[in-house]
Amino acid sequence: DVLDPERLLQCPYDKHHQIRACRFPYHLVKCRKSHPEEAKQLATCPFNARHLLPHHHLSDHILKCSDRGFVEQDI
Repeated sequence: DVLDPERLLQCPYDKHHQIRACRFPYHLVKCRKSHPEEAKQLATCPFNARHLLPHHHLSDHILKCSDRGFVEQDI
C-alpha cells in the first residue's frame, strides 16, 4: 500500500538503507550530507522532493511523475 507510513523505501544515496516512509524525508536530508558525491549525481523532481533520480532521467520523470497532477491542480 503506497499510503502505508510503515512501508520501507530504499534510500537513493545508500542502497543498503531501508527507511520507513514516515521517516523518509528526514532521512534524505541527513543522508544527503553524508553522501555528497552521490548527491551531486541526483536531481530532485520539481513535483515531489522525495523523488531523486539521475540527472539524465529527470526530463522523462517529469512527464510521467504521479505527483504532477497535484501541483498542476493547485495552479
